[in-house]
Amino acid sequence: MSVTCYGGVLLSLAGEVERDLAALLKTVYDKANWKRVGRNSDKLDVFSHKIKAASHQESIPRFLDKLCYSLGVQSVVVPVEVVRLLDAQRGAVLKALRKETIFYMLLATEVK
Repeated sequence: MSVTCYGGVLLSLAGEVERDLAALLKTVYDKANWKRVGRNSDKLDVFSHKIKAASHQESIPRFLDKLCYSLGVQSVVVPVEVVRLLDAQRGAVLKALRKETIFYMLLATEVK
């Protein structure tokens, strides 16, 4: 695990883990029905709050379940290996999501 500083924000995830996490978040973001979820709110605000709330789970599969459920997402297609890789570093990943929620949310929205 590498630790770098970017614009005053401490980033604690390795590049591959960060990319996988961003791809996972983007998959969930794209599946959410934003017309129903955030009718009167900005969807990025809603998404960041849902990420932070779900990041208090004990594993990445539970995090993914809670995030999807809170956004009304029934199913997402994510490679099992990505979930396993992230879960192998669950402590660092979930802590990063709690502490740097907006950064990782914005990183996910940039994924093509």
